[in-house]
Amino acid sequence: MTFITDQQPLVSVLIPTYQGEEFLEEALDSVLSQTYHNLEIIISDDGSVDRTLEIAKNFQLHSSIKFKILTHQRLGMIPNWNFCLSMAQGKYIKFLFQDDVLTASCIKDMVQLAESDEDIGLVFSARGVLIARGVETNETCLNIIKDIENLHLAWSKLESIQLGINLLKDPKFLDGCINKIGEPSTVLIRRNVFDILGDFDPNLCQLVDVDMWCRIMLQYKVGFINKTLSYFRIHFSQQTVQNHEEGKITNDYQFFLQKMMANPCYNNIPSELKRRIYLKVEGERDDFQRQLVNAIKRIQYLEERELELEAQRKNLNSLVEEFSGKLQKAEALIIGMESSKFWKLRMMWKNLRHRLGLPDND
Repeated sequence: MTFITDQQPLVSVLIPTYQGEEFLEEALDSVLSQTYHNLEIIISDDGSVDRTLEIAKNFQLHSSIKFKILTHQRLGMIPNWNFCLSMAQGKYIKFLFQDDVLTASCIKDMVQLAESDEDIGLVFSARGVLIARGVETNETCLNIIKDIENLHLAWSKLESIQLGINLLKDPKFLDGCINKIGEPSTVLIRRNVFDILGDFDPNLCQLVDVDMWCRIMLQYKVGFINKTLSYFRIHFSQQTVQNHEEGKITNDYQFFLQKMMANPCYNNIPSELKRRIYLKVEGERDDFQRQLVNAIKRIQYLEERELELEAQRKNLNSLVEEFSGKLQKAEALIIGMESSKFWKLRMMWKNLRHRLGLPDND
């Protein structure tokens, strides 16, 4: 499809920011380099105290694209995403996180595919990974990279346009990394999708995007472009890294699976997927119960050892008291002996023998 410029649908590029000075310039450069021009840029800053706003305002001054900068008190990551959404005017939503970048043709290619079928709710593509300096020596970061590289290759079959529900039926859906689409920077979403399905779920942290992708897949077709159109950056201050280090991933995953089983928004989930989710939840529950039993046994063992050690402590205290008493008696006896006439005569005799040069036979 070839676009006529004045007929291009408006795309809202949403950039939620917080302490983003390190990589924001690169992200904004990638937006301003787009070959698609009917854009609005919305930066929603979540209370940054670094140079984020200074950088954003400098780009705003020199941009010919409609450019909004919204500031507010700290909302938190997901509420800030949703606030961004509430301000968007475009037909399509293109999230771009402050540390990610888009290739020059990203938005053009995605809009072109989305416009080819009005039933497409989401378009995604292959995406690359950028590795910040020092990350290659961090075990947490290396594990993340291993899990998320080439996500799209984990699907059994990807077509340019296909029913989203068919992706949910993929037997590999629950295998490995459950997010086989990618991060918000990787997708283009039709704006009215959010009017129908609602916002991102603030009860989730790491899998909040996966939850939205699945809700979209239940209702819409999904477009895929087998070309790298964006880059996801791994760095130490990134939320994904923090979630891993704080151990939030497991709880988030369990909550998400339970939501898929019970929340009304997933009523139309394929029965086979629901069965596999149930088995997975049950398996993880059994594993948790085993871990819990082992933990209880360990606690009981430590409590028993604590009782043994307490008994030994009391016994040692008793011995200390006993020996202290005997020592006091011995000291009293020595003092008594030293003050007796016999002891004094004995000491005088020893001194006399010493002066006379006689051997001390005591």
